[in-house]
Amino acid sequence: MKLPPLVIAVVFAAVLSAPLMTGAQGGGFNFFKKNTEAAILRKAKRYNLVSIKEAAPGIFIDMLYKVNSASGKPLYREEMPCLAHRSTAEKLAQVNRTMNAHGYSLKVWDAWRPSEAQQALWDAVQDPNFVVPPSRELSWHCYGISIDLTLVKPDGTAVEMPSAFDEFSPSAASNYQGGNPAIAKRVKLLQEAMKNAGFRTIKSEWWHFDDMKARGGIRHATAADLGIPMP
Repeated sequence: MKLPPLVIAVVFAAVLSAPLMTGAQGGGFNFFKKNTEAAILRKAKRYNLVSIKEAAPGIFIDMLYKVNSASGKPLYREEMPCLAHRSTAEKLAQVNRTMNAHGYSLKVWDAWRPSEAQQALWDAVQDPNFVVPPSRELSWHCYGISIDLTLVKPDGTAVEMPSAFDEFSPSAASNYQGGNPAIAKRVKLLQEAMKNAGFRTIKSEWWHFDDMKARGGIRHATAADLGIPMP
């Protein structure tokens, strides 16, 4: 059936204006983004992974690998979620409450890390003192039970800590030897709270903590498993 020219013109105009209207209101993009996030989180639950933002509200999230990494480029795309094992996220919420009582909050730099990103990081660094070689074993990040984090003020303002994130130097050691009493106090406060919650530290990175007592099944999940595109 051949449509009259007027009908064709009206339909064509509606098609053109619809995305513009949704774009102006933010509805179309936000709807797509929320649907994508919801699909990722549904798949993540199969691996006992949850959103830290939802499971531990009040914790600041600044995933620095979205900006850059030791590989010289981002490991994640902007839509990469900040996930952790459910049990680990619950412990982080507990630690954050403790930090709040001392005038600080937690800020997470990295949590669950897809093995695709772990491989890219190893290819760039190739130093087993700082990055777990994927050929030997997977990092606990790949199971969502390792967390890289720091302390900030309650409003998110940075406070001085021993070193920058992923600074592969003696300053990154968890046993702070810098001689600054304020930094030493913060490191001790953070480490004690994390250890009391069930985390362990590692020698080479003050910001890294492993939850070796995570309750529930611990499973390895890749970005492909969760439908997350990588750079």
